[in-house]
Order: sequence, then structure tokens, then C-alpha cells
Amino acid sequence: MRKLLTGGIPATRKNLGSNMKNKLTLVGLEIEGDWNIPLLRNAVELSDASLVFSQGKNPTEAPAKANELLAGIDELLGEYDHVLACEATEQSRCVYDYPVPRGHLGLIVGNERNGVPHDILKKVNQVVSIPMLGQGMSSVNVAVAAAIILYVVERDLARKRFRTSTLSHRDIDVLVLGPPDPSELGSLLRSAWAFGWQRLFLNDRHGVWFTKDRQTILAGRAAARGEVNRIVVRPWEQLSLPDYDQIVVCDGTHSGTPLSRFALPDRGKVLLVYGDDEPPLGVRESSERIYVDHCAAKTAPCFRLSGSILLSVISQRLRRSRRG
Repeated sequence: MRKLLTGGIPATRKNLGSNMKNKLTLVGLEIEGDWNIPLLRNAVELSDASLVFSQGKNPTEAPAKANELLAGIDELLGEYDHVLACEATEQSRCVYDYPVPRGHLGLIVGNERNGVPHDILKKVNQVVSIPMLGQGMSSVNVAVAAAIILYVVERDLARKRFRTSTLSHRDIDVLVLGPPDPSELGSLLRSAWAFGWQRLFLNDRHGVWFTKDRQTILAGRAAARGEVNRIVVRPWEQLSLPDYDQIVVCDGTHSGTPLSRFALPDRGKVLLVYGDDEPPLGVRESSERIYVDHCAAKTAPCFRLSGSILLSVISQRLRRSRRG
């Protein structure tokens, strides 16, 4: 027998059970841009989820070039025990405060410009959003949003009840090490501004930001949404390491404390270091190690995805401070 969900969506109950691990499916709705396809694939692979695309009412070219299932949105909605949509609305619930229901979950992410259509939002069980603090920045890259939501849902962080630190964003500086290309860094800078940071330090070993090459500059600034992103990027040499009471390094290894269990201190100055490169001298000798504990530990994460998850989780555990 089929049962109607609160939003009027028919759903099977075969996967429902309080003692069963959730099954996750990411639904990319009217996704634009060929570049988003491999990023979304990486996001779901990190979470051991599945991926489908839907054209909705406005067909786009990108999903047609993907290998994943292409189906109508109404057809897809009936396949899940519970359906979430990622969209910032007045009725949205912070994903960090949302206890995850059991069963097969469908998670909808939409077009970056238009979002998830209102008629679809009316049919889902819950609309969730990622907290954003940056002036003029109301969204992050669609794959970044998907990766963050999948991580939070997979770890069911709402039930962890982590203590909020008394530190603010001004107490935590971010150092990024050796980003591989301008678009990956630019997208991470977009996330950093959206999640509350006004400046960031950069070890630009590959020359993807501090460069005179016009195409590299344009690619990085476009991904960063430079027209609204006012984050200040400084060379890492401008850091004064003795100013920090704690240095926390999140690199490509799986050593240290998992991010989902990491607790910030309540006082002092913290330097948060992210990147796949080995930290510079003076940083690695006095650092604490953490890592983004993806479900699929053997899958290599895209630079922007792990970094954005890291910044979003850390931001959520900080005392909110006024911008300016």
C-alpha cells in the first residue's frame, strides 16, 4: 500500500526502519553547466549516495550529457520515504538543527540562478538551508551545497548537540594551501565569504590567484562571485604564527580528530589550515590534526567540497558576530 507524505507525495515504506542506515539519493533539478556534473558526482560518491537528474519543466543540456538517470521530477518524488529540498526561504529549517528521519531520503538541489521551483517546494516534506552570513552572498556553488547537506544529513549532526564555542569569526584565521586551479579556489572563497569570513591567507604555490595571467584571474574571480564577494586574500607570508594559541590543520590525510567530533576552544586565537599540500615550516610542528570524515574514505574529494564542508561546520560552531 502507498502512503501519502505530509506534502502530498506518494512514497513506499520498504526502506523505512529506525534501526536501518539511511539511503540517500541526490536529485539534481534543472542543473546547468557541464562543470557541475563531475562535482555533483564527487559529492555523492563521498557520501556513498546515489545521483539522479531531473529536467523538471525547463529542460537543460547538462543532465542529458550525464550517465545518471534522467527522469521527471514528479516521477522521482514518489520513490522516497522522505524528501528534502535545499533552498533558502522564510520557511527553511537550518540543516544543522534538523534531526534526520529514517528511510530512503531524496535530497533536491536546484538551478543556481533560479533555485528549486515553488511548486516543488510545496510538495516536499521539509525545506532545509545552510546558514550564510556574508553580505550579498545568498548561495554557494550547487555541488558545494549538495556536499554540505549530504555530510550533515549523513552524520545527523542535529542529534550530536555540539557545544557552541564563545569564539567568533574574528578569532579564527584561515590559511589555504596550494589550491590546484583558480575555479576550485574561487568557489572556496565564495564559501568562505558566505560562511562569515572577511579575510583569508593563501599559500599560492600553483599561481592560481596571485598571477598576471588574465584567463586565470577571470576564472578565479568568476567562481568567487567577485562582484559581491569582498573577502580579502593575503599571501601566507603575512601571517605571524606566534599570534595564534592553536593551529588546526585539515589536509588530505585521515589523521587526527574527525570534523564531526571536533570541538573548538572557548578562548584564544586559532589558525585553521586547509589544503592538500604539506603545511609550511612553523605550522606543521605545532598543529592539531583534523579531517573531514566523509562516508567513503577512499574517494578523493574535490578541493572546494571538503574545504567548504570544513568552513560551514566550523562557522556553525562559532558565536555569531556582526559583520563589519
